[in-house]
Amino acid sequence: MGEASAYVAATTGDGRLVYLSAKASPPQPGLEQALTSLLYELAKRKYSELLGDRVRVDALRALRAMGFKVDDVLIAVSYRCPQCGASIQLTPEIVVYVCPYCGWAGSVFGEVVSLLAWPAGRREDLRGLVERSGCELVSAELRYVPFWVFEAHVDAEYVALVTYQETRVVPGGPFDRERSTRVRVETRRTRVSGRVVFDSVKALPARFAVEIYGGEQLRTWVQSMWYYGPPQRLSAEEAKRFASSILAPELSEGVARARAEDELEDDAAAEARWSAERQVGGSVVSVQLLRFKPSVSFKRASLVFAPYWIFTYSRGGALYTGSAAGPDLSKLKLELPLSNVERAARLLGSLLAVFGAGVAAELTFRATSDVLPPLLVAGVGLIVAVKLATSAYAPARVG
Repeated sequence: MGEASAYVAATTGDGRLVYLSAKASPPQPGLEQALTSLLYELAKRKYSELLGDRVRVDALRALRAMGFKVDDVLIAVSYRCPQCGASIQLTPEIVVYVCPYCGWAGSVFGEVVSLLAWPAGRREDLRGLVERSGCELVSAELRYVPFWVFEAHVDAEYVALVTYQETRVVPGGPFDRERSTRVRVETRRTRVSGRVVFDSVKALPARFAVEIYGGEQLRTWVQSMWYYGPPQRLSAEEAKRFASSILAPELSEGVARARAEDELEDDAAAEARWSAERQVGGSVVSVQLLRFKPSVSFKRASLVFAPYWIFTYSRGGALYTGSAAGPDLSKLKLELPLSNVERAARLLGSLLAVFGAGVAAELTFRATSDVLPPLLVAGVGLIVAVKLATSAYAPARVG
């Protein structure tokens, strides 16, 4: 029966370079020209609005309004690499990508981006790590997790109200046996002011669901390695080789910068409170910031990729999971099998907890006529017993 088709290159309403194609059936005179005009009109929308069924329904309605008797229309959206022209499929969230065909790295708006990455530990070394634990490597998957790393200078002025306690020696006060004197504890308040200045590095995950890939542990690793072993710039050839393992960033630099600024201001507030405490003698009860003026200036922003291995291994017929980062395979998570001795000890502890709870409840009941204390003692004992018994059959413990 055939179909009419059209294909255009255009820039979306939010500045993304895309290629749009459309197919409609049955073919009719003038339909291809109408499809071409329609695609240019649709390209004025935001990229996210070009995906899904909504745009297809809108296109079908528009064609029918033009007088075409169309049964169905299909709309496809794709990127083309600015360097080699290869077609690349991206989700709406992606803001930076690496072409798997030529290694070109850039934003969805066509801007070139320099890639920094740490080298990944070898799969053979990962296998050795697992085998030294008496286990067997089953599978291993390498992912380069993106982070925005900001080098910043923080300068903050503050005025704080500090509440503190002072111990004074006074005639007629309560007797302090340790000092053999009579003392009185007085609560005082004082206003202090000051300034805190420091440099800092903040790593912000460039993915929305980064907890799947190391979470806070990997973030801490990135911040630490930025000082002790900074990442190296990837060439296009290296980026091409690792493109299939690189997770595309979904968080733009601007959004990450705003989050980093919020965290740095929180750090500055904590430093200000600590600075205020140091200005006051005695035992500090609380510090309230009455005035706080932080200033955060960013010196450098970098997009970096942390190599993250996710692996599974077996022991005794059971599967366990682990993760490691960097060239030295720093262990971020490792599930350690529960031995039979540990299992037996927990079961025995459960039985002893039940027996001990019964004895303690009976003794408590004999010592008092109140029913509530024995019930509380028995309840606590039973809770401990249940937790020990269930933990004895837990498949693994995380280390």
